[in-house]
Amino acid sequence: MAYYRDLATCDYFGPSDNQLIAVGWLAPGHEYSHGSVTSEFFRALALLLVEPWQPMVFWGRASCFLCRFSSGPADVEYEGMKLNVGWANLFVPGANCVFVAPSLIAHYIDSHDYSPPVEFQEAVLNCPPMRSMAYLKAIQAKSAFLTRLARR
Repeated sequence: MAYYRDLATCDYFGPSDNQLIAVGWLAPGHEYSHGSVTSEFFRALALLLVEPWQPMVFWGRASCFLCRFSSGPADVEYEGMKLNVGWANLFVPGANCVFVAPSLIAHYIDSHDYSPPVEFQEAVLNCPPMRSMAYLKAIQAKSAFLTRLARR
């Protein structure tokens, strides 16, 4: 998996419109923000990760490079929800952008004390339900690149 500094432009999916902002693309040797998050935020994140919308799919699972021996779990269970981690990316509409995070973000928060930027946490808490018309319209309004990508 690629490394991106939090809140940097994310070009992982190809040259974009600079509206894709990376969050949670962690890697060994790179500092990241440590701290707690609220259970309200983590629950909202988990709900979005149950079956995230994907404008494109990559083959294979990304491992957790921060886990010393196990490469991290293939799924995280929280409040009866099973989240497949390492297989997908999460797109969250923000005020002026779309945040993109690897699904491993749930594992990073739970196991590695990662604390995503406040802007991302607020976007997750305010995000319409995944795959709803409100969600898809918010994505479309914030990123022409993702709209084009999804039409392919």
